[in-house]
Amino acid sequence: MSSFVANEEEIRNFLCRPNMKKQDGIMFAYVTSAEKLAEVVPKPLKVVAPVIMGYVTHMGDPTFAAPYDEAVLYAFVSYQDKIMGAYPFVLYLSGEGAEEAMIAGREGACMPKKLADDIKIERSENKVQAKIIRHGTEILNLKWEAGVPNDIETVKKMFGSQVKLGEPSEMASFFINYDIEQQDDGSNKFVNTELIATQSTGLTTDMEMGKIDMKLTSSEDDPLAELEVLKPVGGAHYEMDYSVMHKTLKLDSLNPEEIAPYLITGHYDRTFVTKQD
Repeated sequence: MSSFVANEEEIRNFLCRPNMKKQDGIMFAYVTSAEKLAEVVPKPLKVVAPVIMGYVTHMGDPTFAAPYDEAVLYAFVSYQDKIMGAYPFVLYLSGEGAEEAMIAGREGACMPKKLADDIKIERSENKVQAKIIRHGTEILNLKWEAGVPNDIETVKKMFGSQVKLGEPSEMASFFINYDIEQQDDGSNKFVNTELIATQSTGLTTDMEMGKIDMKLTSSEDDPLAELEVLKPVGGAHYEMDYSVMHKTLKLDSLNPEEIAPYLITGHYDRTFVTKQD
């Protein structure tokens, strides 16, 4: 039985070493506009290549939630040429544990997470189709087929450099941490803005390469087509035994006014920015 007053053991265990165990999904990559990518990735991060990567996956046994489905699109970036990793634009979640997973990510690391109406992952022998539906709009449609990727050499460089089967791999993701503070005039502003990096260790147990076909559609709240698919690179069906987030690095204080334009769309819908009478 729970209580409004937590005990010492519960406090010690609170969101301790969150682990996304038993993942099964599709990772993908495609070439996008270098100019657009430079616009949507905030400084001091630097884009490594004009490529968007991501995944649509089932989280089968997370330690902080019931099972759920998750999808993400991110750029591969660097910080001061010292740390390389993912800069996620938005993560979508659906399923039984989606609410807990969204809260854990948003409150634990300020991740730009949103609930989707549905994330569908349909599998056959050598094909997978994944869809994201949000507010009635199909914003992502991904088809994967086992075999030779669209651009095999690029796929080998991108996926192979990040994942070694059966060996733990270190991964970093960049996020903007912030607080919201109400002003005397009733408006709210972002304050205490800082660049952070989460460090995770994951173990990939299976990976099968293949080609992809992908369509992104924008809606009022989700401008995914802004990250235009110019050329599919390829994808892979993968399984991960675990991915545990074990450390958060505070990298840089950021000017709240300069970083504010990058904080709204990934976290909130247009109702948050509608002018009131």
